[in-house]
Amino acid sequence: MKKEDLSVGITGFIDILGFGEKVLNAKTIDDITSIKSNIDRIQREFDFDTKDKWVSEVQKLNKSTVLAFSDCVVINIPLQSESTKYSGTFDPLMNELAGFASAQGACVQDSLFVRGGLELGWWFQDGTTLISQSMVGAVKREESANVPVIALCNEIYTYFSDHKHRQLYSKDYDPIKSMFREYKTENDRFFYIDYISICVEELDWYRSKEQKDNYRNATPDKKKEIMNSGYQDNIDQWLCSHARNIESAAKLAPNTKVKSKYEWLASYHNEIAKGRSNNNECFCNLKSANNTNALG
Repeated sequence: MKKEDLSVGITGFIDILGFGEKVLNAKTIDDITSIKSNIDRIQREFDFDTKDKWVSEVQKLNKSTVLAFSDCVVINIPLQSESTKYSGTFDPLMNELAGFASAQGACVQDSLFVRGGLELGWWFQDGTTLISQSMVGAVKREESANVPVIALCNEIYTYFSDHKHRQLYSKDYDPIKSMFREYKTENDRFFYIDYISICVEELDWYRSKEQKDNYRNATPDKKKEIMNSGYQDNIDQWLCSHARNIESAAKLAPNTKVKSKYEWLASYHNEIAKGRSNNNECFCNLKSANNTNALG
């Protein structure tokens, strides 16, 4: 092995919650096919397939690796790539983490809940052999994270928060505060990717050709109204769907320990929803969901 065979970068270990049990209990080809279909979906999401041509080109330059296993996905993003040669490491890597947020949001909308860890370190891969300091750290961070988020090890958060290119942004916008939130208890403290806020921010104002046609034919004042209304409708739809999936997962929780994770996720969801919508349907109500379940 030579020094140039190693790369240094960010490794993400993404655990698919509940899939270990599904794999153990799979008894038929249909069971295994269903598991494979879901893992394929998650792998595609974390490959971050985008329609944006510029973002797509950046991804190719980043030389990311995405590996799928029985109940997890592993992603590695080198610090040094064709992309970072031209723009430095801050923007390309932050863009990749935004892709993680989009992937997590899309997975939850399909009732596929994940929990992950991110670590910075070396990575060696030769065919089917993988040895990685950053992967070991990412696994440990994922195991210790008590809630369904993608958690950062301290070294990664420090790398981004102290990065000199952070200072290039306007004083009105801090990319670190827009990307990460802090989880804090008496026993643990870490930053995680704020996937709910990022997914909502990514939403567009239209969903149909009819909306765009109405916009083109409208007066300037009416155009603004159409855009604002369409954007809010899309926010409400996303939040409503996300809330219902959390409620459904909490209903199916096999014990109070697992249920507490969805209770935390409901609280996180509601905190973001407060600043985004006045629609009551956009909020998680686990008590109501439990009552409905009890009534059959």
